[in-house]
Amino acid sequence: MRNRVAVQGLGRIRGDYAVINPATGAMMQVLRGFLLILWVFMLVTTAVNPSAVNDNAIPTTAAVAVVYALKFGWRRLTAVLGVTRCYLCAGGVAVTNRFGRVRDSVAWSEVTGVQQTAIVGLVMGCHRVEIFRSSSAAPLWLVAPGAKSPLVEALLKEGRRAGALQ
Repeated sequence: MRNRVAVQGLGRIRGDYAVINPATGAMMQVLRGFLLILWVFMLVTTAVNPSAVNDNAIPTTAAVAVVYALKFGWRRLTAVLGVTRCYLCAGGVAVTNRFGRVRDSVAWSEVTGVQQTAIVGLVMGCHRVEIFRSSSAAPLWLVAPGAKSPLVEALLKEGRRAGALQ
């Protein structure tokens, strides 16, 4: 899929975006958010009363840097391997699983509608998207990370371009 040619007869790939597993992705976002809040609290405490912290700001800062470096490294690795991605194609949408295989796909000609729910909080933000089909099959669903996910905009734009959405 990295060669941007085709996904399961859906035509040329026009864009690929990260998606998350709802349980683990949300949990990891919350934990990173709490770690960041703890780090800010530690820095404020260090600035107010340096003797009360006992040099804990340096290891805490290192831990935060390592966690966020791993996050960005994991994003790059999953993009290269095609793991947990949403591919917007000329003929439809395909979503891969954690092993890089297509979990589900739908052609634009089968799409009857899209329902999008945004979940935004203090330490977490994501969008749950359901793509309804004209057949009796279950809707294709995916969870896009981030409060302002570029996947949602691109999905709606691509659906309008294909004539499946209004």
